[in-house]
Amino acid sequence: MNGTFAVAAREIAERKLLFLGAFVVGLLPLGVFLIPVLRGNPPEARSVAVLLVAATIAVAFPLVFGATILASDIAQKRLSFYFSRPLPAASIWAGKLLAALLISIGCAFLAAVPVFLVEGEGAFFSQTGGVGSRGSLVLAIPGVLLLLLLAHVVASMARLRSAWIALDFILAVAFTVAIAVSLRNLFLDGFWDLHEMRQSPERLVWWLSAALITTLLAASCVQVADGRTDARRSHGALSATLWGLTAVFAAILGGLASWAASARATDLARIEGSVLAAPRGPWVAVGGPLRAGRGAGTFLFDTERGRSVRIRSGEAVFSANGTRAAWAEERIEFFERGRKADVFVADLASAKAIKTGLESSVWSRVALSPSGNRLAVSDGHALEAYDVSDPSNPKQIAAISARVGPRTFVFVDDDTIRIFPRFPNAATRKDLAPRDLEIEEISLLSKKSLVTGRFEHETLPNLRLTADGRYLVGAKDQLLTLHDGRTGTELRSLKSDLKGARALFISGGCIAVAGVANGNGVLKIFLEGEKASARSIDLGPSASLVLGSEIAPGRVAVAFNTFLSNDERSQRAWKLALVDVVAGAVSPVADGLFPANRFSWWFSPVLPPAEAGSPASKLFLDASGALVRLDPATGKQEVLLGGRR
Repeated sequence: MNGTFAVAAREIAERKLLFLGAFVVGLLPLGVFLIPVLRGNPPEARSVAVLLVAATIAVAFPLVFGATILASDIAQKRLSFYFSRPLPAASIWAGKLLAALLISIGCAFLAAVPVFLVEGEGAFFSQTGGVGSRGSLVLAIPGVLLLLLLAHVVASMARLRSAWIALDFILAVAFTVAIAVSLRNLFLDGFWDLHEMRQSPERLVWWLSAALITTLLAASCVQVADGRTDARRSHGALSATLWGLTAVFAAILGGLASWAASARATDLARIEGSVLAAPRGPWVAVGGPLRAGRGAGTFLFDTERGRSVRIRSGEAVFSANGTRAAWAEERIEFFERGRKADVFVADLASAKAIKTGLESSVWSRVALSPSGNRLAVSDGHALEAYDVSDPSNPKQIAAISARVGPRTFVFVDDDTIRIFPRFPNAATRKDLAPRDLEIEEISLLSKKSLVTGRFEHETLPNLRLTADGRYLVGAKDQLLTLHDGRTGTELRSLKSDLKGARALFISGGCIAVAGVANGNGVLKIFLEGEKASARSIDLGPSASLVLGSEIAPGRVAVAFNTFLSNDERSQRAWKLALVDVVAGAVSPVADGLFPANRFSWWFSPVLPPAEAGSPASKLFLDASGALVRLDPATGKQEVLLGGRR
C-alpha cells in the first residue's frame, strides 16, 4: 500500500501545475456577466458556465491520462524506472491509476471552487442551472474511472503496435453484439421490466458499468504485472485478460437469457390479476412472477394438455370459437425508431405463435373474428382488416379511416366490426368528444361505416357486449341496464339497488344478476323479455361478491367475502358456493376460492357465451394465486398453475 501511495504522490507532484491551471480556469465563469447576452441573470450564467468547465475537465483529463499515463510509459519503456525499484507491479499499476483519478477529479473540483466561494452551495442546484445535488458529484467518480480505463485500453491497443489489434477489433464487435442480443432477449422475456427500465435506467447502467470497470481494471493490472516493459507482451496480456473475462461475462449473460427464455406457464409462481379465458375451448391467458427469480411472464395456457405459448408483451384476444389468439408485441431492436409492435397470431390447435409480418404501434389494439380467420388492427385513427387464414401471409381486405379513438371494437361476425364506447368513468372525463359516444358498425363487404346509435356523456355506463352481439350490458353506480347491442337503446333495468352488480347470461334464456344489498349477497334471475325478476336467492352475509360462470347446467358459481378490502386477509376469506337457479339452493364448495375471471368485467369487453360447464367455468384462483380447476360433481380441486404443486 505504501508503494501505491508513493507512486501516486510522484505522479501527482510531476503534474502539480495542472491544479493551479484548473483553479485559474475556474475564475473565468466569474466574468460571464461581461458578456452582454448573459447580463440578465449572472448567478445562473455563472452556474452554467462552471458546470461546463468542470464537466470538460472531468471528461478531457481522464481521456488524456488514460491514453498516456501507462500506455506511453510502456511504449517508450519509461516504466522500467519503477520496476528498477523494489515495488510490486500491482503497486505501480494502482499508483498510476490513482494519480490519474485524483488529478482528474481534483482539477474538476478546483475549477468549481471560485464560483462556490462567490455563490455558495446554491450554485450547484438545479434552480440555478447546476447539477441538482451533491449526489450527482459523487456519482461522477465511477464515470471518470470508466473513461480513464477505456482510454487506457484503446490507447494500449493502438500504440503498442501489436498484431493483436486486428483480433481485438473482431472480438470487440462480436462480444458487443452478443451482449446486446442477450440484454434484448432478457427484456423480451420479462427478466427485466422494460417499462421500468425506460423510466429509470440507472440500475442497468450501473450494473453494466460495474462489470465493465471490473473487467478493465483486471486487464490493465495483468498488463502491467505480466507485460512489464515489453510492449508486445503487454498488449497480449491485456487482450487475453480483457477478452477472457468478457467471454465469461457474455457466457453468463447468454446463459441467463437462455434460461429466462425457456420459461413456460408451469413455471409461474402465482397468477396476478385476472385470467382471460377463451370463449370456447381450454385455453386461457395468464401472467405473473416466475419461480426461481426468472422475472415475470404472460402465457397462453392449455388447461387440458398443459401446453403454453409465451406472450412477451401486449394483451391477447381470442376468437369466439377458441381456435386462435392474437396480440401486438412490442419490438425491441438496436436501431428501432419509435415504439413499434409486431402482430402475432397463435394457432391454438398446434400451440404455435406465428409472426404475421404486420407492423403497428405499441398503442394499437387488435380483434379477431369469430372464426379466427380475420384480424382487425387499429391505432385509434384508422382501422385495417386482414384475412389471416394463413397467419404467416396476411391479406388486407379493408383499410377504413374510421376514427376508433378510445372506443372498443369487436367482430360481431366475420364480415362486421362493431365499435362502441366503453369507459368506466365517462361522466368525469372531459376529453371525450361526441364521436367517442357513438356506436358504429363497419361492413368489410361494402368497406363502409354506419353510425347505428349513441349515448349521452353523463349517463354512459361501463358497457360489455354479449357473446352473440344482441345486447350491451351497462353498469353505472348501482344501476345495471340492458341495451340493444346495435343501437344502444335501453331495453330494461336489470337492477338498481345492488352494490357491485354483475350480470351473466346462462342457459335457458336466463340472466343471472348478483350483488350486495343491506349486507347480504343476492342473486336474482331474470328471463329474457321480462322486466321483473323470476326469483331472488339470498346468499347470506357479504360485503363483496364475485359472480362466476355456469359451472354446470342450472348451477352458478358465486364467491362472497365479508371484507371490502383486497389485502391478504380478505384473499383468504373468500367463500365459494354453487347456486341452483331453479331450486334456489346454495351449496358451499370451498373456502379461499374465487372465480378466475374476477376482474373480467373491467378488462374484457365481451361477456362469455352462455355455455354451461365450459372449461373456463371451472377455473378458480386461491389466496396464494394458484389456478385451480374444480370438479363440481365431486368438489375435487386440481392446481394447474402456481401455488404449491
